Amino acid sequence: MSFYAIVSAAMPQLLYGARLTILFSIAAIIMATILGLIFALFKLSPFSVLRKIGEVYVHIFRGLPLLVEIFYIYFALPMVLPMHKWFDPYFAPVAGAIALALNEGAYITEIVRAGILSVDRGQTEAALSIGMNGFQTMRFIVLPQAFKRMIPPLVNQFIQTIKDTSLLSAISLSELTRQGQIVISTTFASLQIWTAVAVIYLAVILSLTALSSYMERRFQIDQR
Repeated sequence: MSFYAIVSAAMPQLLYGARLTILFSIAAIIMATILGLIFALFKLSPFSVLRKIGEVYVHIFRGLPLLVEIFYIYFALPMVLPMHKWFDPYFAPVAGAIALALNEGAYITEIVRAGILSVDRGQTEAALSIGMNGFQTMRFIVLPQAFKRMIPPLVNQFIQTIKDTSLLSAISLSELTRQGQIVISTTFASLQIWTAVAVIYLAVILSLTALSSYMERRFQIDQR
């Protein structure tokens, strides 16, 4: 069979895997962003206990390989927690998304923390001087300015999340990489299928990069 014929025959299966890759990525990114914001605020908290919790979280999940985290949540954690019962019949995708979110959230924590610290202290002092409380200052003054500066590193981390979903094939989740493996096991067309898989990944990631560029222009991010 020709290159085109092999890829055309496999494309529905690969696109199904790509759709799952995007879904896993979206779920992980949403959870990771929430975790990143929470633990960034913990690390910036005046309370030492919260700062220590934030530091421990970042050190653990940045210090361990993502594949180990996936295996731990998928194989080890169910030995002490009834996770199969809680999430049946979707335990595998939930475990994969949680592992991705915890890992990526540790990196996003540092991105958010750095973004908040990049906002001039005078902005906070001015907000407090006009009667805003700490929550209002963070919500309406600091975070909007910090977010603009966080867009490039956040998008880079989101791209990394998409690429990291390929590790979920290790627990037999049928994302794009796993679907490529399945097709190759029956067609033995490694060159054609892996080329198609690479092109699909590039299409998704380049689309996200283009969106990032648009958002940078839209929000007029400064170059400091």
